[in-house]
Amino acid sequence: MKIRTAIAGAAVAAFALTLTPAVAHADDVVRNGNYTLSAGRTIDGDLTVRNGTVVLRGTVKGNVRQTGSGNVIVENRGYVEGNVVESSGGGVTVRGYATVEGNVEEYDTGNATVQGSATVDGNVIEKGNGSALINARVNGNVEEEGYDHIYLYGSARVDGNAIEKHTGNIYRYSGSRVSGDIEESGAGRVIRR
Repeated sequence: MKIRTAIAGAAVAAFALTLTPAVAHADDVVRNGNYTLSAGRTIDGDLTVRNGTVVLRGTVKGNVRQTGSGNVIVENRGYVEGNVVESSGGGVTVRGYATVEGNVEEYDTGNATVQGSATVDGNVIEKGNGSALINARVNGNVEEEGYDHIYLYGSARVDGNAIEKHTGNIYRYSGSRVSGDIEESGAGRVIRR
């Protein structure tokens, strides 16, 4: 009887393990539709939102991913320790006193925007039909690999390079600072404003 009970217990435990996703962490959050993380709240893993706008005023200790329709807005004193990736028709905006420690990546028709007193410690990468609009601090590179432009407004501070790789232009406004190279390697040009 003890052997039968032990075998049954082991079978139940093995079955329960197959129901647990191998990739997800216990503190990851997955949502469908609009999602707001309020100031003072923390997600200890990744945040994934499908078909909705994400508004972050709190802290995400992992990556933020948005797929489907919707945008990602990191504002006020929102804080993301990982990357912010938007891979559908929306854009990414980092504004106010928000910080993204990783990269900001936009892969479709929306813009990648950094404004106000916000900081992106990694790179800002726009790979779709949107533009990279920079009017705050980026400690890495700003790259536009799609069909639109890079705008470096007067308060832009880029510690790395500004690189436009396709048909768009780089618009550099008076007062903007880029510590690295400004490179237009596509069909566009660098335009001073």
